[in-house]
Amino acid sequence: MKKIFTKETQKFWYKVASFLLIGLAALYFVFTIGYTTGQKGKAVPALGLSPSITVVNKETGKPTTVDFSLFWEAWNKLQDKSVLNPEPQKMLDGAISGMLGSIGDPYTVYFTPEDNKRFKEDIQGEFDGIGVELIVKNGLPTVVAPLSQTPAEKAGMKAGDVIMEVDGTKTSDLGFNAIVDKIRGKKGTKVTLKIAREGKDEPLTLEVERDTIVVKSVTWETKTVSGKKIGYVKVRQFGDDTDTLFNQFIDEMLAAKVDGIVVDLRNDPGGYLDTAVSLSSYFLDGGVVVSEKGKGGAIHDYKVTRKARLKGIQTAVLVNKGSASASEIFAGALQDTKTGKIIGDQSFGKGSVQELLELSNGSSVKITVAKWLTPKGRAINGEGITPDIIIANDETKTDDLQLNRALDYIVKGE
Repeated sequence: MKKIFTKETQKFWYKVASFLLIGLAALYFVFTIGYTTGQKGKAVPALGLSPSITVVNKETGKPTTVDFSLFWEAWNKLQDKSVLNPEPQKMLDGAISGMLGSIGDPYTVYFTPEDNKRFKEDIQGEFDGIGVELIVKNGLPTVVAPLSQTPAEKAGMKAGDVIMEVDGTKTSDLGFNAIVDKIRGKKGTKVTLKIAREGKDEPLTLEVERDTIVVKSVTWETKTVSGKKIGYVKVRQFGDDTDTLFNQFIDEMLAAKVDGIVVDLRNDPGGYLDTAVSLSSYFLDGGVVVSEKGKGGAIHDYKVTRKARLKGIQTAVLVNKGSASASEIFAGALQDTKTGKIIGDQSFGKGSVQELLELSNGSSVKITVAKWLTPKGRAINGEGITPDIIIANDETKTDDLQLNRALDYIVKGE
């Protein structure tokens, strides 16, 4: 299953259990998806493996020259010598997680059966927690974005924050499941987080009260500035309800005959690929929305899927470093085609595609299988989208400088 999901092949997950991304981070995807140390996990059923001096795989599709003797040598020494009584099932989890983590991609991770089940439940869009998407950077959980109107945002968490401690325990000493268990919890309970923030000399301590996180992906209003009607729409994630809600927004804006539109993608961690393509299609008059570069360099283009209902309407798109994945696909498409002016801070740079693949015992592996390119072939992953108009919000002021600049652009056209 793609981290940026395609409805045609993957909507099963939203139905079973739906940048959001998003994470959309939140969900595991909007709460902590992407963070794992590859060393600690919950128990899974033993697979009946036994040590062997040499292993030569002869089964079709498996490596034929791999010698696992060193693995089993280490396995046996750990079990024979460790005073901590290691559990074989946890050792197996750690081995798989470590294997996936060895390629250096924070989005390629292993989910135990319990993790996998929780992922499917969280992706429904309603769960108890604090409402933040995390990813591992330099071995520590780092905030991609807090969801709008969630406890994390209200407590003051920001994109780029590094969580150093959870309730007094260093995150560097915890595995993925332990961090998830310590941050998550029942509505009404509290968690204390110590965070490091760029520009701050000392760590900050935030006490966050957990709540039930219900993610309504799109909200909007009409603003009047200097006599012009401007439609303002906040897209929190590219989720299961986003296209329907965005269509309702378009209906109202066309009926109101607005002079321009501001699409706010700040702190939107992403979501469905299909939804990103669909929303972009409302603005683009044909052509490619995004290209997928897969293994071996194969390119697949995703083109517009519907009529450009908003064609010709002056548009500004707000992004910041919490805008990731599907948000960057949308912003990149409008920027490359000169359909919208991108305003704000550099976006996150999460431009890769993941598939969630089920394993035989109920666990799963999430593997990066491709990377996204904008219509002009620009790489998103690790780069992000550079705004046409770069402006940072001043935290010492109550005014939203980025939104004000976007409204000014609609009014003045520059």
